[in-house]
This record gives sequence, C-alpha cells and structure tokens, in this order.
Amino acid sequence: MSLMTAAHAFEYEVPPHAGPPPEAVEAAEEGNVVYLTRQGQRVAAMGPPTSLDPQGLEKIGQYLQTVAGNPNRTPALRTWAREQLAQLDEIMEQVINEEDAEACDDALASMRAGESTQPWSAVKRELDL
Repeated sequence: MSLMTAAHAFEYEVPPHAGPPPEAVEAAEEGNVVYLTRQGQRVAAMGPPTSLDPQGLEKIGQYLQTVAGNPNRTPALRTWAREQLAQLDEIMEQVINEEDAEACDDALASMRAGESTQPWSAVKRELDL
C-alpha cells in the first residue's frame, strides 16, 4: 500500500448535524482519502477499505514513527508525526474493536444456529493458558 499524498486527499467542510456530502462519498469510492472538517478542523476520514485495513495502518504507523524519531526532520514535523501517531493508535484500536465485535457476532450466530462449539478447557489448552 502506498501512502496517500496531499495531492490525493480531499477535504469537505461538514455543517453541524449533517452527514458527508455526496461528492465526498464519491471521492472515497474512487479510491481517494477524504477528510471531513468542521470549522476547519478534521473530524473524520473516509477512504477505500484497503486504505484502512490494519496492515495498511501499520505501514502508516511505521512511516510516522520514522519521521517522529528522525533528528534530521524539523521539530514541527516530528511533533506533527507524534500527533498523527496518537490519532492512528486510536483508529487502530477502533478497527480491532470492530473486528472483535464482528467475530463475536459471528460466533453467537453459529451457536444460535446449533453449530458445535469447543469446550473452554480445549480452548485454554490450545492457547497454552
């Protein structure tokens, strides 16, 4: 996955209590990263699903860590990279939580459908707990 440059990003101002404008959604569908802003501050980002997968986010994090720790970069750029890393950590946590919730929903649906399950003792043995 390649990092999105400013030339490939779009910003749309969103009024309070309104959703993203249709052109923002269309830009995201076309493979662009779209930032939604309120009063000039970014409040959300949209993009193609492949730009938001955990492996892609991990690569972005590695890049930001490199910038944040590079003494040859300006202090302002290193500070910006650290701030972006903090936001990325929050996004990663949300992605992982959503994946966990989806896996839980799938497991509950399987149980309700009468599919067989493993005893807890077997799960613990498999995980060396």
